[in-house]
Amino acid sequence: MKVTAKSCLLLFLIATIALPLSADEKKKGKKKQQGNRLEAQILKRFSKAELSAEQTTKLKALVAEHGPKIAAATKKAVVSKEQKQARAAAMKKAKADGKKGKELRAAVNAAAPLNAEQTAAAKEVASSRAALMTAAVALLSDEQKAKAGIKQKKSKKKKKKDQ
Repeated sequence: MKVTAKSCLLLFLIATIALPLSADEKKKGKKKQQGNRLEAQILKRFSKAELSAEQTTKLKALVAEHGPKIAAATKKAVVSKEQKQARAAAMKKAKADGKKGKELRAAVNAAAPLNAEQTAAAKEVASSRAALMTAAVALLSDEQKAKAGIKQKKSKKKKKKDQ
C-alpha cells in the first residue's frame, strides 16, 4: 500500500513539473509561427507566379533581412484600444458617407488622430514593407509579374517640347 501511494505521489509530482514545461514549448512554437507570418504573406502573394526554388530561397532571405526592421517599427506603432475603436467608428461613418481613398484617411485622422510618434512609426512600417515588396518584385520575371497580377510601374519620362 505504501509503495502504491509513493508511486502515485511520484507520478503526480512528475506531471506537475512536466506540464508547465510542455506548455512553454508550445508557446515557443507559436512565437516561431508568428515570426514566419510575414514570410507566409509574401509567399502567398506570389503563389500564382510559380516561383522557382532559387527565387523562393532569395525571397526568404529578403524576408529575413527586412523582417526585423518591420517588426521593430510595428512595435513602435502601438495604437491604444480606445484609439482603435475611435478610428474604426470614424472609418465606418466615413465609408457610410461615401468617402474613399485620401478623403477617407483624412476623415479618420481628423476624428481620431495619432500622435507624432505613432505617425512616424506607421510611416516607417509602410516604407519598410514597400522596400521589401520592391525587392521581392525585382526577383520576378515579367511573365511571373503578370501571373501574380502585379502591375508594372510606368517610367515617368518628361517629353521635351520642340522650340
